[in-house]
Amino acid sequence: MRKFLALSEQDQSLLLHLHRHIYLSRDFIDKYIYNSNEEGKTTTAHEKSVYRRLKQLKDAEYITSFAVPTSPGSGRPSNIYTLDSFGVEMVEHMTGIKHWNYAWSKQPTIWYMHTLMLADVVKSFETNAPPGLVIKDYASEGKATFKYYEGTTNIKGSNKPKSHYIRPDGILVIGLENSDEHNKGYMLEMERSHADRSGTMRKLAQYNHFFSGRVERDDGTIELSDAYKKRMKQFDEKVALESPVKHENWKILFIGKDEKMGPRILKQLKGQKSEVPLLSASKDDLMENPYGEVFRELDAPDKLIRGV
Repeated sequence: MRKFLALSEQDQSLLLHLHRHIYLSRDFIDKYIYNSNEEGKTTTAHEKSVYRRLKQLKDAEYITSFAVPTSPGSGRPSNIYTLDSFGVEMVEHMTGIKHWNYAWSKQPTIWYMHTLMLADVVKSFETNAPPGLVIKDYASEGKATFKYYEGTTNIKGSNKPKSHYIRPDGILVIGLENSDEHNKGYMLEMERSHADRSGTMRKLAQYNHFFSGRVERDDGTIELSDAYKKRMKQFDEKVALESPVKHENWKILFIGKDEKMGPRILKQLKGQKSEVPLLSASKDDLMENPYGEVFRELDAPDKLIRGV
């Protein structure tokens, strides 16, 4: 039954994290919400007290949970958490923003596992950021998916608007704390063991269309087409990222579940052209050192580079 609770800073942080990532594992909540050391503030809580608090929040309809496998190959279910109706209203009250599909609260989506893994990666970028650099924004797959129409296609003798879309597993924006001038945007693709070449090629084609429209003039300056500007205006209205990213600062990042997956993705795309830089890295490397030389690039896959 819906009930007003006195929310602690950690409770509010939980609701905001759930609004950002949609689904979070119990381990993530234990480690980063109720036991954390961010911005010089140390918070600790016993496992049983965290369990009791989560139950109270669930009973009051701030959050809800589902018992599902939380890692590939794991048949043993664990609880994952998301916002319930009262929690969505509370986030809107705290931030003035409500970007939510209530279907997410009724049952897990097919992409929930990608969301859990990317929550860890995004938190690593956040906690390991060098001074002055911050996470400006993050949108999970449910919010980052963007469908748009350009051109026409002939269907049974009639010209119909042609649909296009991108469906990244997440969008990450990193930039300087007090400036949007050099924001960098990353279209994140979380790859597991079943990525085949046709699917990888299709994703690149979708991104290439989305980012197309960059024209280099004879004097070396760059001009963006009207179609690109219109597309980005629609993207901004739908996805509503808080911080802008210039065309030249976008990248595509394929994240492999292990060390072999990244090079495999780049091998699948060998000889292909990408409208924006395309990188790969393993999840383990990003958890350990996301700002180090742990990335490989499509144009030079044998060399490790910095990706941020």
